[in-house]
Amino acid sequence: MKIKYFGFLMAAFMAASPSFSQGRSEQSLELVTSYSQAADNIQVDGKSASFKTGGVGIKLRFDTAKLGSFYAVAGGGYLPRQSASFAGIEVSGPADSLFYGVGYSYDFHLSNRLAVSLVADYVSYDISGDLDGEAFALPVTASVDSVVTMFDSSVAMHYAFTRDVAAVIGAGLKHWTLEATADGVLGGGITASTSVTANNTDPQFYLGAEFAIAHVPVGIYYRRAKLNADSSVDLNGIDIRVLLMEF
Repeated sequence: MKIKYFGFLMAAFMAASPSFSQGRSEQSLELVTSYSQAADNIQVDGKSASFKTGGVGIKLRFDTAKLGSFYAVAGGGYLPRQSASFAGIEVSGPADSLFYGVGYSYDFHLSNRLAVSLVADYVSYDISGDLDGEAFALPVTASVDSVVTMFDSSVAMHYAFTRDVAAVIGAGLKHWTLEATADGVLGGGITASTSVTANNTDPQFYLGAEFAIAHVPVGIYYRRAKLNADSSVDLNGIDIRVLLMEF
């Protein structure tokens, strides 16, 4: 499924390449930062894993006159607290995160102030960390690796109050997957392994503000979705982007 979504967006990305080569496009480079966190751990078959993603990266964006906008993004980050539980044992600790993604959007300009956008984007997070805890008065350590993917499709409305200030509101669907494995050691001798796999397609909405600081475009967006597995949890996220350069 992950390859399917990534391949679909990459195919769209490559389809636009003729217009790039003919000089009908504009490119830009943005600094992006994001963080998403579920209110509680995702519960599956009596096991659980935290759903937290985030990091700082660079987004390369291609804007075309007829085909819409395409982008690729990559980056990394540090998550101060990840957690997992299995067999009644809970471990937690910091983790490192690497991510990459691609996306596409197309704008329909209804007036000088109002536009409607069709948006699709895919992002994959590879998260790993050495977590620790305690069970039966013995220390527990666990090496945890997880992959979180999110494929979002949505419709957004942009309303420009001025040339530099706009509001954004959107809604759509989020297809997400979580695959987490933990290899643990109890008391330095007893080993155990477990895994958690979950996925679903759930509704989401977002709102944001776009403005300029010292003539530099900035966008801040808040996202909210409800993830449904064995339990239902709220996912809240924030994305920030800052234009670095156009060329």
